[in-house]
Amino acid sequence: MQLSVSIIATDPACILPQCLDSANKLSDDVVIITNSSHKFINYSDQKNFATSKCKYDWVLSLDADEWLEDGLIKEIKDIKDWDYGGFLIRRKNIIFRKVMNHTNWEPQADKHIWLYNQKMGKWSGNVHEEVKVSGRIGELKSCKMHVNYISVEQFMNKLNDYTSRETKIINPFLDFVRRYIWHRGFLDGWHGLFSSYLMMIYHLTVWVKKKSSLS
Repeated sequence: MQLSVSIIATDPACILPQCLDSANKLSDDVVIITNSSHKFINYSDQKNFATSKCKYDWVLSLDADEWLEDGLIKEIKDIKDWDYGGFLIRRKNIIFRKVMNHTNWEPQADKHIWLYNQKMGKWSGNVHEEVKVSGRIGELKSCKMHVNYISVEQFMNKLNDYTSRETKIINPFLDFVRRYIWHRGFLDGWHGLFSSYLMMIYHLTVWVKKKSSLS
């Protein structure tokens, strides 16, 4: 089955070499959309626009800071049954240069539809966007890699934009407990503790912004 790969990026310079290498190993149709080539409204709009430029019905969506494990490339190439609307793919998150195995960043917790038939699916949501598809949903076993945050500065720089777009209000203290205790973030060492703390700050910021806008 022929497929396209769509990549969104702030600008071409931020696209990781591994991202382009993965895309080229899978497809002869790699579509790259930057904020200068299409006015950024939100992430769903950006990804839907990228999809609209793809040549094939099946599309694999990548962000500029993501790439595919060799096993996932092979698994996609070996798919025999394409009678689905999309496929769930697990993601390994690298936070502060460590692959997270817990803390709600683990692959089993972070799996979404990133390979889909564009005739049966569309992106929705302003932030933490998802593909909504009709038809059956399959699941692949291998993972894609994601350099999530390499520094606290990067997290804080994104925080203001993301929290302004966020629509869900989540209790920040319960989220900390969920990540650090329920998802066993303590097994990720200080990375688990600190990323749980930063996400508590994230949800607390969302709560303050929403409450402030209502007053």
